Amino acid sequence: MGSPINNRAFFPCQEPPVAMSTWQATVRAAASFVVLMSGENSAKPTQLREGCSSWHYYVTMPMPASTFTIAVGSWTEVKPETCSLRDLAAKRTLSPPEADFRCVGVCGHVAYPCRFQNPSATTQEVIPHRAFAPVSLTGACQETLLQLLSPCLSAAHSVLGTHPFSRLDVLIVPANFPSLGMASPHLVFLSQSALTGGRHLCGTRLCHEIAHAWFGLAIGARDWTEEWLSEGFATHLEDVFWAKAQQLAPHEAQEQQELRASLRWRRLQDELRNSPEQLQVLRPNKEKTGHVSDSGSSVIKHGLNPEKVFMQVHYLKGYFLLRFLAKRLGDDTYFSFLRKFVHTFHGQLILSQDFLQMLLENIPEEKRSCGSWAMCFPLRRG
Repeated sequence: MGSPINNRAFFPCQEPPVAMSTWQATVRAAASFVVLMSGENSAKPTQLREGCSSWHYYVTMPMPASTFTIAVGSWTEVKPETCSLRDLAAKRTLSPPEADFRCVGVCGHVAYPCRFQNPSATTQEVIPHRAFAPVSLTGACQETLLQLLSPCLSAAHSVLGTHPFSRLDVLIVPANFPSLGMASPHLVFLSQSALTGGRHLCGTRLCHEIAHAWFGLAIGARDWTEEWLSEGFATHLEDVFWAKAQQLAPHEAQEQQELRASLRWRRLQDELRNSPEQLQVLRPNKEKTGHVSDSGSSVIKHGLNPEKVFMQVHYLKGYFLLRFLAKRLGDDTYFSFLRKFVHTFHGQLILSQDFLQMLLENIPEEKRSCGSWAMCFPLRRG
């Protein structure tokens, strides 16, 4: 995984998020290996010579180099025993669309083939998807993961609308992988431990990583310290997606979400009791968030602090902030605004101020009734 700066050892690139680019790559590997990568195309191997294959991937959406991901190994594609009509419809659009919907002057990002302006993409509830795993785990993948992919993708579309990316590969990685999940454009790494936890653990983990397609990838943070814009949103949305994927009744969804909120509150309290105060701040750069140094590079606050790796402050504080907003505004108003926010800022890098400013502009009555939004958005104070 390349995030946040490991890709500098892999190919020449700039590390600040603002140094965005497209990419394409041709990878040669032994014919027994599968090569998966961030790429809009579902690459198939081309035989170069006996025992050697070539894989080619590309992206047309400019993104930070940290989002680039590659996996090479003895993976097996896990296919469903029977294909549903919805899966077949998704596979019919597996290749990038012929029409080049470059939204020049329409969207706020630089011109590229944008799915938000592609009529066929906006109505696509389930994007084409594949699952890969070691041979020993294909059975568990069929029983658990493959049953969840379509409903989770459909649930995400029902909440946020257009899928920002045209397809998705999910790779089951070894248990010693340093995370339960990690999302990059078109590719999700999911720990095999998520499979052993049953439908609930696998489903919530999958929903979390799917949410990153919108928050963390299509909409990225302009400052490394603004992790809550990715992890806070994904943590909040995983509950919403998962409830819809399970087709829970409203009271059942609320009961489940209240239970998860209680568990997260306890986890946050434990974290605050057992971690240095400086690591508990949501925006450690405060008023300097988004600034660059005289050399033009960004600074990763606490980037070398090993304790930072195990902190969940951006997940949990961000989650509770968004949960507060959803409760205050009501789900209809909140998610309507969120869809508008995604449509406005997809393909761009943002700061917390962008989210807050658009919220106040779109729901001005809340600004008047609150008096001081600093009380509701303790972003500068952590």
